[in-house]
Amino acid sequence: MPIYEQSQLEYIAACNWGIRVERAAARILVTPGTTLFTVTGGNVLLTGFIGEVTVVQGAGATTLSLVHTPTVGTPTTIASGVTDIAAAAAGMMIALPAALAGALTLTATAYGVPLQRIRYVLRPGVMSVFGSASPTGTIGWNMWYVPIDYGAYVTGG
Repeated sequence: MPIYEQSQLEYIAACNWGIRVERAAARILVTPGTTLFTVTGGNVLLTGFIGEVTVVQGAGATTLSLVHTPTVGTPTTIASGVTDIAAAAAGMMIALPAALAGALTLTATAYGVPLQRIRYVLRPGVMSVFGSASPTGTIGWNMWYVPIDYGAYVTGG
């Protein structure tokens, strides 16, 4: 039996990390990429981001890039490259790098995932992940954010 009610847990998480948005598990596409999240209504502050392999990725080398494409302006690579995700087992985690455009981190356990307290300001637009190949497995994604502008929000997909 939990010590806290679900609403209390969500409130505590929101106070520490911001609002959580989940993106259903999907395959990684090379072109046009896989849209993970859409920012609407104004700027948001990205406070956390993580992927979890839900179905084994299969053979074949695949590296990932995470790109934010604003509605107005040019795309920004938030993270590029990751230890090859070929044959990544279900449950493995993917996290943001410590610096902008650094390599994503792949780890076998949630405990070892470096959930960096990185803060990126994202303008309205989309966050997408691109693969160097299209593996057969799927990855589910979670993003945490805080609205900066009144009416700003993020949706999955």
